[in-house]
Order: sequence, then structure tokens, then C-alpha cells
Amino acid sequence: MDKVSRTLMLFHALTQGEKVNKADFAKRNGISERSFDRDIEDIRNFLAEIHAAGEIRFNKADNVYYLSDWNNRKLSSIEVITIMKVLLGAKVLRKDEMQGLATSIRMMTDPMARKEAVNSIYSELDNYVSPVHGKAILKMLEDLTFIIQKRFKIDIIYTKATGERIERRILPLIFIFSDFYFYLIAFIDGAEYKYPAFFRVDRIERFKMTDEHYSERLYEKYNAAKMRNCLQFMYAGELLQIKVKCKNKAVEAFKDRLPNHWLIADEGEWKVYGAKVFGEGFIRWALSQINYVEILEPLSLRLEFLKALNKIVVLYKN
Repeated sequence: MDKVSRTLMLFHALTQGEKVNKADFAKRNGISERSFDRDIEDIRNFLAEIHAAGEIRFNKADNVYYLSDWNNRKLSSIEVITIMKVLLGAKVLRKDEMQGLATSIRMMTDPMARKEAVNSIYSELDNYVSPVHGKAILKMLEDLTFIIQKRFKIDIIYTKATGERIERRILPLIFIFSDFYFYLIAFIDGAEYKYPAFFRVDRIERFKMTDEHYSERLYEKYNAAKMRNCLQFMYAGELLQIKVKCKNKAVEAFKDRLPNHWLIADEGEWKVYGAKVFGEGFIRWALSQINYVEILEPLSLRLEFLKALNKIVVLYKN
């Protein structure tokens, strides 16, 4: 058994409440006890990274490892309030879906803290307004998750922002949330694209799973962990390495928007940064920063920004 499968099997056993004996597990899987120790350490590191409540403990008397507080952990009132505040602010779900999700989250709360959590968010939830598209999307996200895990191609009917309906066979890679919407990131089957396309999930009229698979290597190359920091703006196009000059008052907004940035120069009132972005979306964001952000490189992006700015000037002159 390979290391990944073995570690997952060990993790699964621990999450099911099993007490695992090192010598027995090592013998059963044909590994050394030192390899077992490394597997345990990998799981401990993973639990720490996701801030899990449970931790792996060792019982000397029985010579076994077990996972503590895994199934009994309840959310505190402030955790529930925080989760719901984020969801309400994101405004991504239809009201009935939001109410159902709120009920599920409340049931995960410690009974002693539940009333406090409910009272805090009840008014906001009651006055919550569904997004304009008015579509239920949780079931679609569930189905897409299954399809992505199995690496199937799908046929979709999609409505563009212009109202045009198109049909495409696509290779779905990941879906992510950004600025009020979920987006499906996928390659169009048969098209020669260096980078994937972006589809707003609520604009997918329907989709059908095919019996065709796509390469696991494609998924690994463009998975969420590698792409997320470049996907701040949901517009397709070429991935660019940019150079931007930011006034100090815009630095925080720039850093939050582009977590893959790096500092090139500190000029006192201004900072010069590099980053990787998909161009069109960045131009739209840069326009919102008035004169606090200047695109330095590449020249093509700078000229595109100037063209967009000129269109706004013409609009207001008229």
C-alpha cells in the first residue's frame, strides 16, 4: 500500500474512534514502526493546519493511539455567529437555502450557546434578500463536486452576461467563491486554451455528465491550491506577471486582493509590487482605486487600462 492510502486509512480508523496499536498496524501493512510514527506526525500536522478540535493522543497503559474530542466538539456561539455573518455578507445563496444552512449550523452548536447565537443572527436572517439570479445552487455544487472528483467531462448549457445561450463540453477543474458568486473553472473541450475559462454557476442552465474522463495530470496542474492566489478576479484571459505602484493607503487593499504579491521597491509614500493576475479582471479592480494604483508593466495591460479609462471619460462628457 502506498503512503497516501496508508495514511488515509490510519486517519479514517482514528476518526471512527478506533484505538490503533503501533506494532499491529505496522505489521498488518508491512511497514516499520518508524514509518508509522511519520504517518502519525503527518496527521498531527494536518489537524493543526485546519485548526481541528481533536488531537492524537497516546495511551501508555494500552499502548495505543486515539483521536480525542473528534465527534463531540460543538461550535461555540461566537463561531456560529462568525460563520453566519460571513455567509450573510457573501449573499451567495437563495434565502431558503440560507435558512436551511443556518438551521444545520445551529444544530452543531452547544445547546447552552444556541439561544445566544440564534438571537444574534435572527433579525439579519429574517431580512436577508436573495441574490438577483434567484437560483438554488447547493445541489448543483454537490453534483459538480462529485463530477470533479471523478474527473468526468460534462456538457453544459450556459447563459452569458449578454443573454446569449451557448452549449459547451467542458473539463471541470474546481469551483470557487468570489464577490457574491460561485464560479466553475474549466477547460473547453477541444479548444486550444493555455488557461481555463470561468463559468458563473448560477448561469449554468443545466449540465449532463458524459462517460468521458480527462487526464488526472490536468487536474493536478490546475488544482485550487495552486491556482487560488491567481483567481482574485473571475475573468478569463492570459495569466500575466504585473508590476504595480501603490499609494500607501491602497497597499492593504492590494495585498488582500493579490496574496501572491511581492515587494519590489519601497519609495516612501508609494510601494512597487509584482504579482500574477488574469488581466481583464485586474483592470476592473484597478479602476475602482482611483489614482491610488498605477499599472507599470506590462505595457499592454497599462494601455488596456488607459483605453478603459478613456471610455469612462467619454461617457461622462456626454
